[in-house]
Amino acid sequence: VSQLKKVNSVIALEDKIMFKKPTVFSEPIAKILKGRLLVIQKCEAYWCKVESKNFKGWVDKKNLWGAIN
Repeated sequence: VSQLKKVNSVIALEDKIMFKKPTVFSEPIAKILKGRLLVIQKCEAYWCKVESKNFKGWVDKKNLWGAIN
């Protein structure tokens, strides 16, 4: 049995804002710059919960390239 975990990741195709909850009305956590690699924790209809360095939060799926496309 392998202990390796499949990791899905995406790249931001433009600058984005990471939010605490999956809505633009929640608290902004960080600015994600174009080209930043984001590791996906889970995705919903229009948002993905991602991790990048020391930040975890939600970004909208628009203009993300990678495992969700």
